[in-house]
Amino acid sequence: ASLIFGAIKNLSTSNPLYTTGQTWLGIAVTIGYAYFGLSGKNTPKAEPTMHENDQQPDDAVQNMTDEGGVNDTSMSATTSTLEAKFTDEGGTTKVLKTRHELMKDIDSYNEMKEKARTERRFKEAAGYQKCLEQLDKLKQILPTEAELEKQLKEAEEQMNAAADANNFDAAEKLSETVEKLQEKIKEERNEEETWLGGDS
Repeated sequence: ASLIFGAIKNLSTSNPLYTTGQTWLGIAVTIGYAYFGLSGKNTPKAEPTMHENDQQPDDAVQNMTDEGGVNDTSMSATTSTLEAKFTDEGGTTKVLKTRHELMKDIDSYNEMKEKARTERRFKEAAGYQKCLEQLDKLKQILPTEAELEKQLKEAEEQMNAAADANNFDAAEKLSETVEKLQEKIKEERNEEETWLGGDS
């Protein structure tokens, strides 16, 4: 208003009333640019900040692999080509195939850890504990026989439903899943029989 009044009255640009009007107009323009600058199409997109300790998904998977974890990023541990790799305290790596095999190793390392602890061989006990932590991670990709049977039942139901709906592509894929689950259950049962036979 001060600026308009000054312009109508032809006041000098050095007049305080005219200067006040210019100041407020400048503030209004600045606010307008700031507002539209933030809301407009040219606003920079926010990018996630990676900190020093943050990990990309691939790095996390690789670290788990190095520590005796999953070495395949497939979502289904049961029906994919996942390998449960375990590296012992001597640096030897082996692949565990069944939950029974995994539990035998866990029992063995628990015994060795407790013996080392009672004999005050704490450095050895710490090494055994690290091995146990590796083995514990592998439980997620080596399900129990009961868990496998539950997954098999669900897969068979989904396969039949897909076939009834004439979705034969899906039914075929589910059929492959059923076969893999049946094979894993067979492996678990064979390992259980071997384990029980060895204990008798």
